[in-house]
Amino acid sequence: MNESDPAIAAAVPPNPPGRHRVVLRSSAFIKGWFISTVLWLVPVCVIVVVQELTAAVPSESGPSPVPGIAIMVLWYGFGIALVFAAPLAWILGYVLRHVPNQWIHVAVFFAVPTLVFWVLGGLLQFGWTIESLGFWATVGAAAAIGRLAIRRNVELVSAPPRG
Repeated sequence: MNESDPAIAAAVPPNPPGRHRVVLRSSAFIKGWFISTVLWLVPVCVIVVVQELTAAVPSESGPSPVPGIAIMVLWYGFGIALVFAAPLAWILGYVLRHVPNQWIHVAVFFAVPTLVFWVLGGLLQFGWTIESLGFWATVGAAAAIGRLAIRRNVELVSAPPRG
């Protein structure tokens, strides 16, 4: 079938102007996920280690448990980010695929993870307070910065006509 044939070209309506979708390659998705996860986990790990060091009573029983605690925080943090944050980011990217304005993506990547993790934290008995919302806003801020970091990796592709 020759697509340059005028009869075929007349039968297939062109895309309306301004009808695009945002496409992100998997490498950009992984880069954004990694940036977001590191931006959130490193400060959390530092806070946990500092708390352990300042609250720890010197022990004569052996080495300090602080390195093990830091590794555990990073291990579980990356796991939680892989199981919960990566699918959430994929869903948000899918929902926002027809929104070419990257700043809207960044804003949504701040608001939605903040609220989702606040609700999950509340359901897991971490609290429904404003302070806990502020804590979970750090997740949203990390997600927004990760999304902002990959804004140049976005391709705008003409969306296929709906049919």
